[in-house]
Amino acid sequence: MSLTGIVRNSPEPRVYPLADRAVSILEKACSHRGWMAYSKIDWVVIWKLFHYQFCWIYLALGVPIRLILVRHFKTASVGKTILYVVVSSAISSLASTWFPVIPILAGALLTFVAGHSAGESLVISAPLVGVSLGIETSFIDGILLRLLLKSAINRRFVALLIANLVNATIAVALGLLWAFHRMPTFIAALN
Repeated sequence: MSLTGIVRNSPEPRVYPLADRAVSILEKACSHRGWMAYSKIDWVVIWKLFHYQFCWIYLALGVPIRLILVRHFKTASVGKTILYVVVSSAISSLASTWFPVIPILAGALLTFVAGHSAGESLVISAPLVGVSLGIETSFIDGILLRLLLKSAINRRFVALLIANLVNATIAVALGLLWAFHRMPTFIAALN
């Protein structure tokens, strides 16, 4: 019996459209061997199921990365630096989780230009999401750096961009690993 059959043929007739979609992703993943089994992904379902975890992952990674970055700039006192790191990490984490404007636009452009198969491809779409999240949070960090530390961002934007690209790429990778690891637990909880 397939996993979809377990959810759909339960003794109590329940309708879980999100669960059916998650099960179909899991079935596709289980039908192959190795990590390439997860070659297709529905970003909306992954976001709906695991956006809280991604927010915490992004925040936990953002604090040390921003602390190293701002200490490298040497522009403010320790108190202002810590304030910037905490506020910037929190706002970037919340914005990248609940208002991912640039990743949505980049994903829509990818789907429009290359089709749904490219938009669902983990090899193509995961780096695109990581890079677009890094760009979005770089602009947020640039604004916060100017407001909180009263520092110009002209020469520092490249360093901000690189730090945010590293943060976003690692966060997307860890978020996907979390999602792929926890997806069977979510499916089992439905029964």
